[in-house]
Amino acid sequence: MARADAAGISSNGNKTLGVCALLLLSTFAGIILAPSAAAAISGDLEISKSKSPLENVTYTSWNGLSIEVEVSNTGFFFNQNTRTIQWYICAGDLDENQCYNDKDGSGSGELQPIPIGTSVNLTFTNMFSPDGGSGIHTLVLKFQNADNEPSNDLLKVNFFLSQNLVDAIIPTQDPTSELTDMAVYDDELIFNTNHDYQMSVSGKLSNCLACGFSADFGWKLINSTGEEVANSSLNYASMPYGSNSDFSRALPPLNYSEEGRYTFEFGLVSSSGTPDGDMNSFNDMQSVDVIFDDSIDLQVKSMFPKYSPGSSTYFYGNDSVAVEIANNGNMTIFNPVIRFTVMDLTDEVESVEDCTPESILPGQVYSCIYDLNHLGDKNLKVSVPENLIEGTDVKPADNILTQTSEIIAGDINPLIDQSNFYGVYNTGDVIEFTARSAPTAAAPLQYTWWTGGIFQLGSGQAIEVDASTIGLGDHFISLRITDSLGILESKTITITVFNNSDISIGQWLDGSAVTRAHAAGTGSYDLPLPGAVYGPGEGLEALVIMSLDVFATGEETDIGLESISFDLNISQMLPDNIPRSSIRVHQLFGVDQIDWDPLYGDNSYELIDQDTIRVNLTQTMDLLIVGELPPPDITPGQLEIALLPDGGMRLDWDPQGDLENPYFGGWKIYKVTGIPGGSSYFPDPNVTTSEFVWRGLMSGSLSAYLPANIGTWEDDKLYETGTCVSYALMPTDRAGEPSPLAAKITLTPEGVPGLTCADAINPISEVSSFNSGVVYNNDTNCYNISRDWNRCYELTLSWTWPDHEAEGNISWNLYRIENQPDDIDLRFIQPILTGLENVPGETGTYFDNGSDYDGIRPYRTYYYVLTPVDSNGNELTTINYPSANIERVMVDDQHWDYNEYRVPEPPPPPEPPYGVPWFGLLSDSSEDPLFQVAAGVMALTAMLSFIGSALVLKRRKKLKRVIAKRIANAPKEFDDDFDDFFD
Repeated sequence: MARADAAGISSNGNKTLGVCALLLLSTFAGIILAPSAAAAISGDLEISKSKSPLENVTYTSWNGLSIEVEVSNTGFFFNQNTRTIQWYICAGDLDENQCYNDKDGSGSGELQPIPIGTSVNLTFTNMFSPDGGSGIHTLVLKFQNADNEPSNDLLKVNFFLSQNLVDAIIPTQDPTSELTDMAVYDDELIFNTNHDYQMSVSGKLSNCLACGFSADFGWKLINSTGEEVANSSLNYASMPYGSNSDFSRALPPLNYSEEGRYTFEFGLVSSSGTPDGDMNSFNDMQSVDVIFDDSIDLQVKSMFPKYSPGSSTYFYGNDSVAVEIANNGNMTIFNPVIRFTVMDLTDEVESVEDCTPESILPGQVYSCIYDLNHLGDKNLKVSVPENLIEGTDVKPADNILTQTSEIIAGDINPLIDQSNFYGVYNTGDVIEFTARSAPTAAAPLQYTWWTGGIFQLGSGQAIEVDASTIGLGDHFISLRITDSLGILESKTITITVFNNSDISIGQWLDGSAVTRAHAAGTGSYDLPLPGAVYGPGEGLEALVIMSLDVFATGEETDIGLESISFDLNISQMLPDNIPRSSIRVHQLFGVDQIDWDPLYGDNSYELIDQDTIRVNLTQTMDLLIVGELPPPDITPGQLEIALLPDGGMRLDWDPQGDLENPYFGGWKIYKVTGIPGGSSYFPDPNVTTSEFVWRGLMSGSLSAYLPANIGTWEDDKLYETGTCVSYALMPTDRAGEPSPLAAKITLTPEGVPGLTCADAINPISEVSSFNSGVVYNNDTNCYNISRDWNRCYELTLSWTWPDHEAEGNISWNLYRIENQPDDIDLRFIQPILTGLENVPGETGTYFDNGSDYDGIRPYRTYYYVLTPVDSNGNELTTINYPSANIERVMVDDQHWDYNEYRVPEPPPPPEPPYGVPWFGLLSDSSEDPLFQVAAGVMALTAMLSFIGSALVLKRRKKLKRVIAKRIANAPKEFDDDFDDFFD
């Protein structure tokens, strides 16, 4: 039995050994065949802790969550290779594998080599987005590859997410820094017991409107053993809501009754809400150390002459001794009595004076001022009581200070300060005189002021005197000072008072002139001279010229002008669009001159503001104001050219804008002439911008200079056919300087710059079948219009229109004259019809009624003339009769042709007187004035003839006798002288 058992055991043992051997072999084989990666990374890096998120901290569900980890090198090997750390987050409290499988976010980062024994923080570049998740979450941090110590290569952290996060964060701060008037020892504030110290706490709060967050802010005082000895809090039910809202709340006053060093913890001590209050308590409190100490130590720090601190001698007078009291303790001392005692050298008290400060703060040095009204050697003592209301001084040894010194009377040394350092004033000034004396003079001091040494101006250390009270001219001003010992010293200075003459003019000039006599000012300003070139500088224009003069109002011939100062209201003088910074003021040699010099020396100007220029002058002068002048907002519109009759030209444009601008000079028109197809004309200023080209074309080509509001101009020159013209219309400034690049030019019919050719050729067309017919209207209605049958004639003209001419369409004018045209020019006669349309082949008609004001009349001959007019207004006005374009109309009297029955029968002739026909005629003629004159002349002629005949006969007889006597006395030898002639 025993052996059999033994054999069984041995057999089973062999089987067991075989199995064990097989297991060992597989184990070693696994080790041999295992991948080498498991031991590929040397060293020991530890994932120490998560910096974000923190363990068991609650975060909002709506903001991205930064992932940050702290890694330490806890091994003994420095691995220079980078390490990869992975993170993943899942909802719930899960282990590593579960969290990896159910992760809501993940990421990785590269960790640089870490020296042995040091730690670094790694912030991952990608954040975790909660996307509204809530409740507990798990963060897993692990190295991608394990090192020699894999147990610290993984870290699991739990945190919470809330959709309604309530979290008050109290950052590091020191509320004691708000306190003032505190004692300081070794840079630490010292608190007093049983005293309230009011402070506040600030922070950030995440809160929601429906969370009902109520907070208790307060403090705790912890002693050196960690025991809480005092606390206090205040409840605040109203808190801001939102994410990371700033807040500040007052803490309850800090007060404690025992001295010592304590830890002052402050912040959010408790809270409540719906459903929860503050969700993170780790950031609710902060702390600082505070010291409570009630030590009292007043020290008489020093005593010295107030106005000569380094002097060993004291000076007689009020307020001449200064004493400094220092509060070296930790409590504010109220109303301490600081006593100053003056004694002789035997300590006999001569005077006592107390100084009682309202309070002396810890660390403060308070100065007490005392009178010293004794002379000679004295013992001086200052003392502070040891026992005070606040307690007993801990260092009474420094509560008394004693000195022995000589007391003397100091010199007065009077000086005068005045409001003008040079002592020059005008009548409009108020002069301020101030007395100065040596600070060691025996106070109190008495001050009196005098002019001329005899007239008192006033008393006191400082006085104000109207310069007009002192009067014009030079004056001596004296100061007399008497000290408390009766010692008098004086000081005298000289001042000069000028007249301050107001020279303000209207609303544009406000100023004054300083003169030695009474004076007034006069002045004016105007625009620069039209067409004058002042040359103010590049980019500048002359804007205003002004004249200013100052004259005496009395009998003085010399006003003694010292200076002129005035403000110009440039908003009254200049347009608003002129840049104020560009304005310059120059001296003009005369308002009718263009030469100027800049102001220099004491003559100056200054731009005070956008509306004011201040000018200072030493003499009267004319001024020139210049500055940048923006182009006026003016446009001429499109420049149109129109051809006129006989080769005339007219320009039309539409000027608009600021035409009343005084600096706009108007329009200049330039003209260039040429032949058809010529190349010399005004170019487009937007294309050709060369000043040289424009100036060359403008040279000698100015044709007109027109006012601003003119919009049409007719060239006074008539051009022959074949002469072409180019015009340029340019705006000018007040000086008449044109702006070529702002020019408008005439265009060709094709709409491009070029020459426009004149047309002086008259059309020569003739109508055909020019006929007329006159009709008499015997209707009584016609007679009733004017009660005149001569107005009842009606004329009808008719003709046939010819073809248009080759140069273009024509129209016609109709004239009526009453003289036969013989080389007559109709241009100065008003046509009766104008602009008759020429319709080739059609019949034209015209009716002329006698009932019209200037209608036709009988017994007259009229000539109706049709004259052709081309599209440019050229008209054939020179005519001769006969012509196809002339119709002669003679109006005969046709009235009696229709009214013969209206002619009455003539009456029978009357019987002549006495039946003698010629006697009746003589009788009728004798009543005619002409016959009477003729009869009188004939009777007078007959009377003269009778008288003259008698006289002639008488003289004939006398002459006959004379001739006969001469013949009888003549020689005979000449009787036959003419015989041969008559033979």
